[in-house]
Amino acid sequence: MREAPSSIEGKDLIYIRSINLKTTAGYGSWAQHKPQPVILSLYLKTSVALAGSTDHLPYSIHYGHVCKVVSELVESCTFRTLEHLAEEVSKLALGDKLHGEWVQVIVEKPRSLLRADAAAISIVRRKDGAREVEDKVLIRGLRLVTVIGVNPWEREEGQTVVVNLTLHKPMKRSAPKNVEGVFDTHYDYRKVAKVVTECVERTSYKTVEALATAVARVVCVQCEVDKVTVSVEKPSALTFADCAGVEITRHRAFFERIEGPESHDFFLIEEPQTTHRAFIAFGSNIGDRFEWIRGAVAQLDRRGHTVRKSSSLYESKPMYYLDQPEFLNGVCEIETKLSPMSLLKELKDIEDTMGRKKTIEKGPRNIDLDILLYDQLVMDSEELTIPHKLMLEREFVLRPLCDIAPMFAHPLTSTSFRVHLQSLPPSTTAHQPPLRTYVPLAKSIPILDPLDPHRRTLLMAVLNLTPDSFSDGGKHFGDPSSVASTVREFISAGADIIDIGGQSTRPGASDIGVKEELNRVIPAIEHIRTAGIDIPISVDTFRAEVAARAIAAGADIINDISAGMLDEQILSVAASTGVPIVLTHTRGTPQTMNSLASYKDIIQEVGEELEARVDEALAKGVRRWQIVLDPGLGFAKNMKQNLEVIKRLDRLRDRERLRGLPWLLGPSRKRFIGAVTGVADPLKRGWGTAGAVAGCIAGGADIVRVHDVQEMSKVIAMADSIWRSSTVAESA
Repeated sequence: MREAPSSIEGKDLIYIRSINLKTTAGYGSWAQHKPQPVILSLYLKTSVALAGSTDHLPYSIHYGHVCKVVSELVESCTFRTLEHLAEEVSKLALGDKLHGEWVQVIVEKPRSLLRADAAAISIVRRKDGAREVEDKVLIRGLRLVTVIGVNPWEREEGQTVVVNLTLHKPMKRSAPKNVEGVFDTHYDYRKVAKVVTECVERTSYKTVEALATAVARVVCVQCEVDKVTVSVEKPSALTFADCAGVEITRHRAFFERIEGPESHDFFLIEEPQTTHRAFIAFGSNIGDRFEWIRGAVAQLDRRGHTVRKSSSLYESKPMYYLDQPEFLNGVCEIETKLSPMSLLKELKDIEDTMGRKKTIEKGPRNIDLDILLYDQLVMDSEELTIPHKLMLEREFVLRPLCDIAPMFAHPLTSTSFRVHLQSLPPSTTAHQPPLRTYVPLAKSIPILDPLDPHRRTLLMAVLNLTPDSFSDGGKHFGDPSSVASTVREFISAGADIIDIGGQSTRPGASDIGVKEELNRVIPAIEHIRTAGIDIPISVDTFRAEVAARAIAAGADIINDISAGMLDEQILSVAASTGVPIVLTHTRGTPQTMNSLASYKDIIQEVGEELEARVDEALAKGVRRWQIVLDPGLGFAKNMKQNLEVIKRLDRLRDRERLRGLPWLLGPSRKRFIGAVTGVADPLKRGWGTAGAVAGCIAGGADIVRVHDVQEMSKVIAMADSIWRSSTVAESA
């Protein structure tokens, strides 16, 4: 790390390098306030044109005079710190004795640190008081011993690494008056050297890059230094070279950006915590994998560990031991009061309680629970290693982890998990096929994979029990016994899900109240189940009580047009019952939504507002694998906005925080279709609905909600054959 200026940078330079002096400047390596050796270098910007062209002595700098006056000052005074010494020398250089206009002073103290060659201070000062570069505190040649490298013999014992640090102090516009020469305590080189030593020597790294990044992180985050340059050298790396090394410069903002405000201290947790943040990986490949996983996560909650977030579920081919079934994997974030070892014992007890029997290492198991991360702790024992030592090579760990914490940094690499996931080689081979998302909507329909480009679009048939319905003209209002025959017709026509609603949610609809909605919905669901029809039933309601009663009567899915905003307890119902819930984008109520259709960027704002609803659902205990999203066609949107949502649906699906979640769209017979086609009667908007349904499927919809089941099932089949390459029976 070169600190000396160069004539390339502007003016000529006159310098005296490495004057060896003796003075008292703070404490030495043994914390004694006694005279110590210092090495001082002085650089003055000037012009040597006259002296260079005439070789005339009066135009030349008298080096002996400069050295003499500087030496007299340094050796005759006592200084509080190196900073104080450097400031006094700069004042001398810019004063009446030396008449400098610009000066750089570098003061090294070779006996300042026991394990380093020197500590130093470098400052630049101008006579006009302006600051043009940062002051720097340097630690040179800090020799530490750590385990580093990928070769087997490098993992057996520690080896020497040499760390050089430059701490860049934030620049001020002008020098303060009455400078005392005292730096911010965050730039105390003794404290920094101690923290870095503890950081490096208690951990092991595979690469010098990871070590350098970790050192930069601990200096910026734990020591609160705004900017640091780190050079790490590995003297034993190459036989015919002095060393191999890495140099990086990082700002504290870099680590705050990738970790966010929730990051903890890196290696030293100075304040005791009553609760801890941990990430738990779970997997299963025997029996009903989904039920094993759901039961294990529920056990964590029941045992007092709050499950804050959960990932989507992913199917993956086995690794290591290949002769076994495919795995279902995921990750959850918990809040726990247990220590790491106690948490490990708790997880093993859950596995034992659920009947896990370990027969083959990394072999089949009904449930597997592993601690991935625990705060920012780094530990390595025979029983437990944190962070989990294999997590960075496993897509089935990194991908679900990125569902819930993409910007969280790995404690050893200080690199976000999003970057680690992106760094994995693509999974495209027969032995390593891409992960498949796993969305279990109901047992009677196939598992949904929203990321599968060849997936089949599901048809949700609308069955309204309202007197003012434009789907069936109130055909079933007050006559639940007729519902079963209609449902059978829907199934014959191609329906996958039946969506039953007793409260109209169209813009401007009046509220009928919970009692009337229950009277309409519950008997209809009971009639369907009594008739032995097992098609999945979705209940279209924004009321928690209606949702709970409907599920008890036999419904499988909650379809809430308000995403929990009109009755937040509906999210708790979804959490406690474990059924899927559709979170629909809207604003306000059915009575006010039309007045709230104002957007600067419809896709950006709908995406952000849905992300907020997903966060709220997760906070209420809903698992990510339960969530279906609906952009809310016709809800708080005008005609152009609805069309824009369909046109740019892929942008919503590709948002990082929403990726992998299934999407339901309901364009059927809505007002914007009438506005485009000029058809006022909702019952005659079938052709326009067909075009909208095809557009939804082209954009990536997983489920479409329609009224005209027979006609739209054919539209879906055609659209799937074009955009999804689904298997369609060929006709002669």
